[in-house]
Amino acid sequence: MKIEFHYTYILIALSFILTGYFSNLIIFTSIVLIHEFGHYFVAKLNHLNPQKIIIYPFGGITKMNNLINTKIFKDLMVAIAGIAFQSLYYLVIMLMYRQNLIREYIFNLYTTYHYSILLFNLLPIHPLDGSIILNLILSKYLPYKLTLKLNIIISIVTAIIVLYINYYKFNYTTILIISIIVDNIVKYTKNIDYLFNRFLLERYLHKIPLKQHKMIDKLDDMYKEKYHTFKENNTYLTEKQVLMCRFRGKI
Repeated sequence: MKIEFHYTYILIALSFILTGYFSNLIIFTSIVLIHEFGHYFVAKLNHLNPQKIIIYPFGGITKMNNLINTKIFKDLMVAIAGIAFQSLYYLVIMLMYRQNLIREYIFNLYTTYHYSILLFNLLPIHPLDGSIILNLILSKYLPYKLTLKLNIIISIVTAIIVLYINYYKFNYTTILIISIIVDNIVKYTKNIDYLFNRFLLERYLHKIPLKQHKMIDKLDDMYKEKYHTFKENNTYLTEKQVLMCRFRGKI
């Protein structure tokens, strides 16, 4: 398991150390690492090929190298695993506190960081867990490309609302976190066509086991967990035929 500390995390870590908040840094980092280990462990368990963990000032990201066309349930398990592992970690800390193994001051720090990280990660803003979970749920009922676009819209609207509510709390840490999130949203927006083409290419190259069927008119209407028949001018084409034409440059 490879762990990488983003330069923004290092900057914040140095500021914590220089200002005497070493305990805060250790507690925050331990919670983030446990959270991300949850994603990594469950991804590994489901053969979803996790690559590395990157630690940021607001939390972490577990980078994956798996197919887009994996089962939604498996992806949901990975997304929820971070929250589950973090909650179990906090439960252990709480039990240690009740056994007088942890001072009240340290326990209060754990409590503050636990709930802050948990609630922040549940926001539907890319690339946070809340956004991933919402996107996976939407993918169950909506075409894949549409869920990508909705994810951006929801991320931007939620980010604006959060900024408006917390505008009076701005400090250098907040600005740094906002910059990272905005950068991720911009990159995600630019990658929509790439992600969709990769989604189609996977369906063309790999034999994806699918049970549900749907009749559609165009590629943009394809779902993650359904195979499709295309209707065009009273002619019916299989998904494989349409994708073959797509990747041979005929459509």
